[in-house]
Amino acid sequence: MPPKNELDTTDRRILRILAQDGRASYQAVADEIGLSRPAIMERVKRLEESGYIRGYRVQLDRAKVGFPVTAFVAVRYGSSDYVGDEPRMREMEKHPGVLECHHIAGDDCYILKVVAPDLEGVQEILRDLRGPNPQMNTRTTIVLSTLFEKPGFIPTEPD
Repeated sequence: MPPKNELDTTDRRILRILAQDGRASYQAVADEIGLSRPAIMERVKRLEESGYIRGYRVQLDRAKVGFPVTAFVAVRYGSSDYVGDEPRMREMEKHPGVLECHHIAGDDCYILKVVAPDLEGVQEILRDLRGPNPQMNTRTTIVLSTLFEKPGFIPTEPD
């Protein structure tokens, strides 16, 4: 087995299998890879403890659960020497309609992926985001349709 911080080919195969099906049993993974169930359990535990696996999630159909509107919100601050309001952005993690927040390079400071039951819900998120900050400017792009959305990152072999 490789050192704790390195991934070998078997670890990468385990990660690919679990990224595609987080509910795969240890036995199913063991059968596919050709190792024993206890060996797979040990490797998965090590991958979890070392932070390669951060959790297991259900992928919901957002429209069916009442959140059919998806939007991307670019955030920019008016003052050119203003570096951004990271505590404010981190606070948005608690907002149920904010799925992602990325600090980005370019004209904008942050980009957020948000979901809402309707356009009014998007407006509420924007009001919550802006808060009392008059220097914050936002630009919202509404998603008309999604061609594909991968459930998560699936690692490949490095070159």
